[in-house]
Amino acid sequence: MTHPLVRAVAGPALVLSYPATVVAALWPNTWAFAATALIAYVADAVASRDELPVTERLAQTHTGVTVRFLIRELALLLLLVREGHAGDTVFAVLALGLLGLHALRGVYSGLTLYVIRRRRLPVVTRGFDLTALRIPDAPSPQLTTRHSRTMLHLDVLPVMLGGLFGLRAGVSGLATAYVLGLVAFAIMARHAVRNRHLGDENRVFDLVNERLAELRPEVALYFSGSADSAYQANMWLSTMDDLDHRAVIILRERVMVPLLGRTKTPVLCVPKAMDMVRLDLSSIRTALYPANVGKNLHMLRMSGIRSAFINHGDSDKPASFNPFARAYDEVWVAGPAGRERYLTMRTGVRDEDIVEVGRPQLAPIDASGLNPDPMFTVLYAPTWEGWSDDLAHSSVATMGPAIVRALLEHAPQVRVVYKPHPLTGTRDPKAIERHEEIVAMIERANAGRPASGGEHADRLKALSRRLDALAGDETAGDEAQLTRDSAAAGTSDEWRETEEAWTAAYWQAGGPQRHRVITGPRPHVYDCFNHADLLITDISSVAGDFIVSGKPYAVTNVKGLSGEEFRQLFPTAALAAYLIGPGCAEIGQILAHAQAEGPDPLAERRRELRAHLLGPDGLDSAKRFDAAVSALAAKSLTRTDDDRPAA
Repeated sequence: MTHPLVRAVAGPALVLSYPATVVAALWPNTWAFAATALIAYVADAVASRDELPVTERLAQTHTGVTVRFLIRELALLLLLVREGHAGDTVFAVLALGLLGLHALRGVYSGLTLYVIRRRRLPVVTRGFDLTALRIPDAPSPQLTTRHSRTMLHLDVLPVMLGGLFGLRAGVSGLATAYVLGLVAFAIMARHAVRNRHLGDENRVFDLVNERLAELRPEVALYFSGSADSAYQANMWLSTMDDLDHRAVIILRERVMVPLLGRTKTPVLCVPKAMDMVRLDLSSIRTALYPANVGKNLHMLRMSGIRSAFINHGDSDKPASFNPFARAYDEVWVAGPAGRERYLTMRTGVRDEDIVEVGRPQLAPIDASGLNPDPMFTVLYAPTWEGWSDDLAHSSVATMGPAIVRALLEHAPQVRVVYKPHPLTGTRDPKAIERHEEIVAMIERANAGRPASGGEHADRLKALSRRLDALAGDETAGDEAQLTRDSAAAGTSDEWRETEEAWTAAYWQAGGPQRHRVITGPRPHVYDCFNHADLLITDISSVAGDFIVSGKPYAVTNVKGLSGEEFRQLFPTAALAAYLIGPGCAEIGQILAHAQAEGPDPLAERRRELRAHLLGPDGLDSAKRFDAAVSALAAKSLTRTDDDRPAA
């Protein structure tokens, strides 16, 4: 990441360096010209890479990147004219040569776009053998990423050499630039020839349908969403992998493919709605939907496939009682609480269409109520600020720093594990500011705590490298190459074993006393549950999941409602929770209850709520989920016109 000071200077430097270069040329002063030209090159690169607003403003005033490079080249010619080279034949060669570089760039860009479009397959896959497509290696990203800007930089040699050492040095630099440009062109031309056959979309779909015919999937996990919502699909991967039915995962956005977690279930990504009908999905009897989005319609309209909304968590948020759920044949919930929520909130979902399946993905949560670490640990796992003010349950922007400060200053000392929601700061910049404040507080607190477990830190690095190797080097190719190579990638079982070893090493590295900030996908929030004694969270599905552990938890009352009103509004999260008001005065008392010997005052209430949320203890969620899939698939064979979801 660019240093903040460099970012701050880059904008003004970019704007001022170009007129300064022209002034230096008219002066004429070769050293001033070279210095200002160099500043312009560097400032332009920084502004482009970091997407500074100044680049957009310049483009709006018709001084985009191409115009800026032309200004610098014209400044070189002005400098040489002022030095008396205007009548020299070599000067004409240089002037025409600089113009020719732009022609070469245009041809190269056209060729590059041809290759990129040929390699942009209509279907992206993981776990399907598409060897017959003969997908070649992708061109180097250095040749395709911002290819037009890259080729513009061919003028660096003639501009800098011509400015510093004169006309003939500039022509020498120009010759070198042409050699480099023509080599790049030749490489891209070779890629164009090798990839021309990939433009046959019918061949791609024929091959994918052949693989689908071999697989004959019975159930599909269908997901559409932004990059930030990848976790909504990822939470269901292990459940899909463990099904007793042949399954496939269908995605709708290309950006989701590299963000999808490791799975042995084959994956299809079909971006275009019109291409959905080109897939042979005739064997599928059941489609499962983790999110309510408009593109679900493209699958819902397919006849013969029963639908079930499985959501991406069970909580008191509106996502858990969205009226759109009426569009599905069934709505699957964790337990009685989920059923009551849909029936009491006037969603239009019928009682007979609600199926209680438990939460099979909660199996990794240790229900013993124990923490393997010696130090009392508090997990602070807030939600994000929501898409609207009605959904604003996040405590990060309003209470976050105060919560963490109270924990860090508590005596006896506790360990803090901070794991914010992946979408934190999406809608409210203040949430990002407070998040950074929390991280800084934790880093300062860690400075006074002993570190240990150095040998585990080394093992953690080794396991990270192993996970990267199993995932494949996504920087080494584009999505076409990843589609080709995914069939030969490491097994899901090997991935799980390595990830479990990574998680164990993570908690051992650094020692048991140091606080943790976890913003990436690993360790999973369920692993954090297992290493916590107390949870502090917001209105979200986190509380409903954590209740499996039997441990105490607290929920933030961001708006300062009365305890009775808050629990009536949010029974799933708050009925068995300690409440923390906006002033955070309750934290000390909550810690005292949680750290005391024996069960805390709310232990029995949590046991009752767990049964209400997830169903009676002893039921196997994985078997219940699989049975629900079988039952819904059986219904698909007997659908009648009167057997459709309520409109």
